[in-house]
Amino acid sequence: MERLLEAYVSRSGLLPSDAFQIRALRALSPQLQRVVARATPKGHVWACWADSYHTWLFTCEMSLPLSRERGAPVLLVDQYDEAGELKDSGTWVSDQEGKWRRSSG
Repeated sequence: MERLLEAYVSRSGLLPSDAFQIRALRALSPQLQRVVARATPKGHVWACWADSYHTWLFTCEMSLPLSRERGAPVLLVDQYDEAGELKDSGTWVSDQEGKWRRSSG
């Protein structure tokens, strides 16, 4: 599921080209560490990117019922800013070319 989340983020056009991935939990701010601490016991995975000015944290879970129904991975993704505030939440599905699009759920 981590790879699917990374594929979604890298192909979504959400991040500037100079953003780099942060993989170590201890490298996150205390606010983002708290978000991850709430998400992981629920079975969510996380991925984080930053540039010189901003940090983007994404948490996600896969919807197995929607994935089965659509025959493609369906991710429920939450996006947080550097302060740990939820900025976007959505359901995303991958098409046959590997492009992600927002789904109505």
